[in-house]
Amino acid sequence: MKITSLIALFLFAVQLAFSQSENPVHGKVTTEGFPTAGIEVINQTSGSVVVTDASGKFSIKAKVGDVLIFAGKNYTSRRVTLNQKDFGKTGVETNMNQEAIQLVEVEIKKEVDDVKPEPPAVAPLRSVDNILNSPTNMMVYNGAIIHGLDFVAIGKMVGNLFKGKKKDKVISNIEMKEYISDNFNKDFFLNTLQLKEDEIEIFLEFCYADAKTSTLINNNNVLEITDFLISKKEEFRKLKN
Repeated sequence: MKITSLIALFLFAVQLAFSQSENPVHGKVTTEGFPTAGIEVINQTSGSVVVTDASGKFSIKAKVGDVLIFAGKNYTSRRVTLNQKDFGKTGVETNMNQEAIQLVEVEIKKEVDDVKPEPPAVAPLRSVDNILNSPTNMMVYNGAIIHGLDFVAIGKMVGNLFKGKKKDKVISNIEMKEYISDNFNKDFFLNTLQLKEDEIEIFLEFCYADAKTSTLINNNNVLEITDFLISKKEEFRKLKN
């Protein structure tokens, strides 16, 4: 009985030590069954990053409970929370979905003009006396441009070239908080950014005041936002000191 209890206690201690220490976790990323290269695998808890190879495989150090983020251009990001089984032989197998590219339908209509073109007008013949006695002598250049340019039309064309591009959607603080809450857990702020629990809310308000936060959330790039939060943490520390 004592031996059985000691064995159970030993196995529990080994499992507990394993879960609290970082170990390599292997995995493979596919898209519709095909290996996917160039996908960034981010350990959100420790901040370490690796990239899948040509076979879609990766290896990254982590521990049980860590959150892995899989992100790539034109792919929908995925989040996986590691458990004990993920450190086995099979590892972590993740399927990525490509983002749908929206095509804009353009309808081209051909307008038919039923009005028949009028024949060009023929100027009546003028005598030499009429030409010489005319208020505007066509045979003598007086500096006027008879068939001049349409400067109004040209001005409109130039104005269209300088029209501003559509601005990014302005995101409110509430939307920012929801986005951060959905993509970053509490361990990220406590362990990776090494913030105190009572500093997290103040730090986020400090980040929301930066206009770059709204731009990054519009881009929906988790890796860029992670780098941004790490850099803002350094600024936050300097302000506190």
